[in-house]
Amino acid sequence: MALSGLVMIALTASAGSTGATFTATTANPGSQFVSATLTMSTDKPNAGDLVNVTSLVPGDTAQRVVHVTNTGNVGFTYAASSSASANTLLWSDTTNGLQADVYRCNNCTTTSLRIYTGALKNLSLPASGTIAAAGGEYLTFVFTLPTTAGNTFQGLSQDFTISYTATQLAGAAR
Repeated sequence: MALSGLVMIALTASAGSTGATFTATTANPGSQFVSATLTMSTDKPNAGDLVNVTSLVPGDTAQRVVHVTNTGNVGFTYAASSSASANTLLWSDTTNGLQADVYRCNNCTTTSLRIYTGALKNLSLPASGTIAAAGGEYLTFVFTLPTTAGNTFQGLSQDFTISYTATQLAGAAR
C-alpha cells in the first residue's frame, strides 16, 4: 500500500506541474514581386509613314529608316516580317515584284550590316541583339522595283505591313 501511495503522489505532482517556454516572432514585411513591362514602338506608327510612293517605275528605289525603341522596362530581342492584305504582281512575283534590302544601321547600306535581301513578300528579319530598356536601334530599308518588271506591272497598287515582335530575355536567378 505504501508503494501505491508513492505512485499516486508522483502522478499528482507531474499532472499539476506546468512548463514555460520562450517564443519570439519576426516578419519580412513589404515583400513583393513586380512583373516587367515588355513594350516597343517605332517612329513610323501610321499608315504610309514608312513608304508612300506613287508613279513607281522599274528601277526605282526608296530608302527609308525605322527607329525601333524599347519603351518597356525589360530588355528584349525582336524579329520582323512582312504581310499584305491584297495580292498584286508587285507582291506575288518574287522575282520581278517589289524587293527589299534591310540593314541594321541608321541610313546606311553597308553590306556587312545587311540582314535581309529578297522579295518584300518573303521579308523575315532575324532576331536582333539585346535592346535594353529605353534603348533602340535603326533599320534601313531599301525597296526596289526591279528593271525586269514588265508591262503587266503598270497601274498596280500594293499595301503591306511590316510587323515587329519583341521577345523578353531569358529569366535569371535574382
